[in-house]
Amino acid sequence: MWWLSLVGCGADLPAGWEDAEPVASLSQGECAGSPYDTGVVVEVEADFGADPLEVDASNVHFRCEQDVEAFWKQDGATVEVLVQPIDMNPSVVARCDCLYDLEIVVGSPEGEVSEVVVWRRWDALNDPNDPVEVGRVPR
Repeated sequence: MWWLSLVGCGADLPAGWEDAEPVASLSQGECAGSPYDTGVVVEVEADFGADPLEVDASNVHFRCEQDVEAFWKQDGATVEVLVQPIDMNPSVVARCDCLYDLEIVVGSPEGEVSEVVVWRRWDALNDPNDPVEVGRVPR
């Protein structure tokens, strides 16, 4: 007798992000630029008046040809967004890094939002990685 078990696969989220929700949508631009060039700065902007909340992050460093996903959580008046690769444990990767521009429609936070913080997490191919803050924008 054969048994078929369907188990839902959840996202591989780091400690502290277990209850985060997927963002409403994420648009990932083309892989462009080198994160190793002098003067590269991640820029984060938020449209606090939009419902749902919209966040743009440019020059975010990931591997070439790596699709990412994003999750969000709210702590009081602060909304935090985590961007990470969809495949956190890849067996094969491109042998280069580049910069991505991301357009993120977060969702509808409760109450007024006074700050947005964007975090980036790399895959665990070489080592597990904790989230790193890449930008913060106050209202």
